[in-house]
Amino acid sequence: MGFGEPRWTLLFIGFSMSHLYPSVLACDVTGRPHDWLSWEDSITLKVKGAISYEIGNPDILARGGISRMTGTQSQVDVSSIICLKGVFKRKDRVVLNNHNLFRRDLSLCAYCGKPFPESKLSRDHVIPTSRGGKDTWMNVVTSCKGCNCAKDNMTPEEADMPLLYVPYVPNHAEELILKNRRILACQMDFLRAYLPEHSRLL
Repeated sequence: MGFGEPRWTLLFIGFSMSHLYPSVLACDVTGRPHDWLSWEDSITLKVKGAISYEIGNPDILARGGISRMTGTQSQVDVSSIICLKGVFKRKDRVVLNNHNLFRRDLSLCAYCGKPFPESKLSRDHVIPTSRGGKDTWMNVVTSCKGCNCAKDNMTPEEADMPLLYVPYVPNHAEELILKNRRILACQMDFLRAYLPEHSRLL
């Protein structure tokens, strides 16, 4: 194999071209979702024996070099959901920042209900911080800048601007779904079981 050439060539089993280069969902040995991995990393982990078990049928087939001794080509298949050996530190607490907030609320203003690009959104405190409201998931919603300005330093009731949806605390499974644009149907079905009750992805 020459310098700079890829170690593996990749084939997908039963995938359409719209799912080109999907990520692999990595879980710990208990089956709890942990993170997304590239197909290259998942193949490497399998070769090293770091995968405890896989969920579903093999989805990815990687072919390597040809043995000079046998003339056969090496190949490794791996599922799109893998469970690694060991138990990882739980990631159930999602950091509260504007980007994660807007993703939780699907970029919809909680007051007018319209979708907006992230540049036109803001974080609104249902109970204003100047009046004792906390900067926590349960007291913040996504608001367009116009509605945020109109609400000003009032509660939704005082401003006569009722909330169109309720705030909730997202978890790590929801974060995984929101940050992957090429999630596969089997991965989505698996992650749904871990979503919070009020998730807008259900």
